[in-house]
Amino acid sequence: MSQATIASLVRTAARGESDFVSVAQSLLDEGDPQRLAEFFDKMNTPRSVGGEGLLESVPGLTVPGGTVTDFEAERAVADGIQKYLDRHERKIKWHATHPSIEGTQNVLLVMRASMYITQLRLDRLVALLSAKDDLTPVEWAYAREMMNRAFLSFRNYLNLFAGAWVDSMLANTPREEFLAAIGNFYEHVDHRVRALEEYRQRLETRRFELAVTPEGFPPVKPPNYFGGDLLKEGPWNQYWSVVDSRTHHFREVIG
Repeated sequence: MSQATIASLVRTAARGESDFVSVAQSLLDEGDPQRLAEFFDKMNTPRSVGGEGLLESVPGLTVPGGTVTDFEAERAVADGIQKYLDRHERKIKWHATHPSIEGTQNVLLVMRASMYITQLRLDRLVALLSAKDDLTPVEWAYAREMMNRAFLSFRNYLNLFAGAWVDSMLANTPREEFLAAIGNFYEHVDHRVRALEEYRQRLETRRFELAVTPEGFPPVKPPNYFGGDLLKEGPWNQYWSVVDSRTHHFREVIG
């Protein structure tokens, strides 16, 4: 039986959240990182798409065991996911400058996707770092880059969603209608923020168990900082300051 083309899968996935999750999970189960990377690279949800159940629990995507082992392949998957997220981040920016009750469903859809895709990419990173105990410097650099991009992209989404878009909606649409449309969504955001804290701890715990072996030199512990990233305490504290302030602002304005 022939595989479905990525183009056909992208068309199916663009119909709504349940289709998107179903298609993405089928590709995860398939275990081909090249097809997964191509899917996210091409995936585009139209601004007109909303959906049912957007105030219900945010879905999850499962990483089958043994499907994440190659750092080069995983970097390509991460690049595809980042392109998807960057493209859809611009949709929230558009809605922030075109506030309407009708656009609320699309924003919730895109924000929900950013949450479960962030979880997916961190699950894949955890699996990747569990696949071997001794890394090359390049592999460790890839892992650090993937972690940073995952956390920073989520912060960008939260900044736009709980900042620019929410404020624009409150200033330009009937408050009661907006609150009814957004319902209990802050609970889902809070849940995902707490999950991010747990992922950071899991990744930091794993770092202490790993070794990095430069060619011709003995193994060393993976450094927690070079070049300015989130594994350093200063940038990490600043990161959480922004995330906490945005989640607090979101709870306050819709409370």
